Amino acid sequence: MRRSGIWLTVLSALAFSWSGPFAKALMDSGWSPGGVVFARLAGAALVAFAVAAAVDARALRVAPRQVRSSALYGIVAIATVQATFFLAIQSLSVGVTLMIQFLAPIVVIGWEWLVRDIRPSTLTILGAVLALAGAVLVIDVFGATEVSIEGIAWAALSMLGNACFFLMSTRSAGSPSPVVTMAYGMVFAALAVGALGVTGLFTMTFATDPAVLASHDLPWILPLVLLITISTVVAYLCGIAGVGLIGATLTSLVLLTEVLFGVISSWLLLGQTISVIQLLGGSCIVGGVAIARLGGAGAAEPFIETVEPTDEAHTPSPRSTPPSPIRAT
Repeated sequence: MRRSGIWLTVLSALAFSWSGPFAKALMDSGWSPGGVVFARLAGAALVAFAVAAAVDARALRVAPRQVRSSALYGIVAIATVQATFFLAIQSLSVGVTLMIQFLAPIVVIGWEWLVRDIRPSTLTILGAVLALAGAVLVIDVFGATEVSIEGIAWAALSMLGNACFFLMSTRSAGSPSPVVTMAYGMVFAALAVGALGVTGLFTMTFATDPAVLASHDLPWILPLVLLITISTVVAYLCGIAGVGLIGATLTSLVLLTEVLFGVISSWLLLGQTISVIQLLGGSCIVGGVAIARLGGAGAAEPFIETVEPTDEAHTPSPRSTPPSPIRAT
């Protein structure tokens, strides 16, 4: 069961890692970052609703309380991470932004220790430190020279949103299925990003020029579809399912492999090189996750039994229902 959770989380990291090349291909063809994020979230909402309707249309009928929870989930755990990342890299290097964002496991470990009284073992802490050190090597944070207080503030918000994703995806009884939670969450996330566009914080620019992937000119719709289906729908669903099986702490550490997968995908699709230091960093990430697992991270049952009112039209099974976004973000 927990082995399945780890593999689902690795698959989530792999799917997330392809978002960089897909998004860059669109931006190089004339799309603005805001346009890419909005199209990504809105498209993911449509796909998730279609999947949920095909599997069980009744599941889309949720209680008002669950809609409010999904709104909080979408705005804090999804839109905040996506929007603030792009706002951060406008005045901060990508390497430093990623490094700040991937401090999320520390926040998760601290929250579970202080709030849920789940004290991490020494091996878990050592594994987290090793995995974070590996992430530093992979993204070459020390090669960055840009420093901006504004950028650091946006990156810190992105990191907090990232931590909230892990904590809010902890399973509890009486919540909708993962795909329904994600569908409603994506709707509110897209609305939030759209509001940023209206206020002028995000520039919404779309284009239909060909996009370049792996040195090939491709229709713009192809990288967009891949970004929506693989790097958003599959990535979030696997991540949510992973948290439900192995808990927030181990999931947040396993997802650090995204930076390694991101380097590999950029090498395959964008022609960027991979250094020995980055490979060493990847080994540190994998080793850190393994040490944290030996230290007991993910060993405790992450399922939270709670008594919550549910919609009469859809009463989910307590063992098969994931994330209720009313946990922590």
